[in-house]
Amino acid sequence: MVTSTVFPNRGRMIRERAAGRPSVRNAALALLAALLASAAPAEAERPIAERLPEAVAGAQRLVEKVRGVPFPGTVASAILHEKDLARVLAKKLVEDLPAPFPRYAASLAAVGFFDPEPGLEQKLTTLYARQVAGFYDPAEKKFFIVPERTAETAVAGVPALGLSAETLLEDTLLAHELTHALQDRRLDLVPRLKALQDSSDGLLALEAFLEGEATVVMMDALLTRLPDESKELFGEDTLATMMSGLAQGASVEGSEGVPPFFVKEMLFPYVGGTAWIQARKRVGGWPAVDATYARPPRTTSEILHPERASGAHVLLNASDRPTRASVPAGMRLLYEDTFGEWMLGTLLERAGAQNAAALAAEWQDDRVVFFEPKESLGAGALPVGFIWRLRATSPAAAKRIAAALEALYARPDGRFAATVTTVADRVEVVRGRTAARAPQTEKALSPPRSASTPPEGK
Repeated sequence: MVTSTVFPNRGRMIRERAAGRPSVRNAALALLAALLASAAPAEAERPIAERLPEAVAGAQRLVEKVRGVPFPGTVASAILHEKDLARVLAKKLVEDLPAPFPRYAASLAAVGFFDPEPGLEQKLTTLYARQVAGFYDPAEKKFFIVPERTAETAVAGVPALGLSAETLLEDTLLAHELTHALQDRRLDLVPRLKALQDSSDGLLALEAFLEGEATVVMMDALLTRLPDESKELFGEDTLATMMSGLAQGASVEGSEGVPPFFVKEMLFPYVGGTAWIQARKRVGGWPAVDATYARPPRTTSEILHPERASGAHVLLNASDRPTRASVPAGMRLLYEDTFGEWMLGTLLERAGAQNAAALAAEWQDDRVVFFEPKESLGAGALPVGFIWRLRATSPAAAKRIAAALEALYARPDGRFAATVTTVADRVEVVRGRTAARAPQTEKALSPPRSASTPPEGK
């Protein structure tokens, strides 16, 4: 995993643990640069490469001041030049995948999140390389900054940007990344993220928490650096404007040929996470955020609905959860996953469902297993099958979700051909298995499992 000021998410690959995902992508950084230019006088400053250790130390003190949390120890830092960035990201994007990249991409395409795209791995690397200005790597306990990217963003933001404004932009980004370092000190991110390797939903929720907090800290840190007459240019409204711009899906540099799913997934932690942190901070300040460290959000449903009680979901019964044992004869398991509300919503949106977000909000729990023919080892072209079961809030909601998914899987070209069935409040989607076992009948159901009781194996 790598947390960043511009950083990748999974889609399990494109996940926080993957590498260099955008923390505030270029468009938002350009807006920030423009505001800084109007607020900061032009004053010569040494390049960041010459003052990185002292800049990091200063950012640590600033984050400690803003958050009111002691910052133990120092954070190692290094320069990563732009010419080396794509190579580093290309390696990190695939090193934690649950399957070789072609099979991983094929599994998501099989569900219907996007159409197969030639050269997708290279296109994703290009996308993230164009977003990354710096990142904190918890595995190495080190912060990396790409000086060419911060300078380029600043120049792109304002034609005649004063150097002090550029420096202020760099220092603001450092505050974002050093917040990630502080989060790592408090949460020990590497084992926590590894524990979520089989849940896209859990990882995306945790990323939203991390990136949302880092983004709000970044803006609060900026306010402490500005003269009083300039502070009115910034604040929660400014941050909301920046996040709104991200959510609108405006052109993202380097996204040509990249399925929209990956772009949306890349941006969600910053947009959704920032709103989630702000909601808590409005209620009880930073202490209210600190209280969530005892139990960070576990589902994207919590991020999307901050007004709901944490963990208020009815989980699939253990007997209804597809597992390794569900893989048909002659097939081998690729990996297991939980999609969650956000991914369900993007799929329903792609299926053309009316009010997809409201329909996805009926999500309670889900589990999916991916498999492929045993003889297909190393063959990227053979199909990926899956068994996906989800629980909705009611039988009626399950039927509505199933109807929307059927519209996606009934395409004339058969690309997403799959069988969709419902039993009570559960939906099953199966592709690549001739004798699908539907979820248990209502009579055979065991009592619903509360979200407070983790499913087996968790």
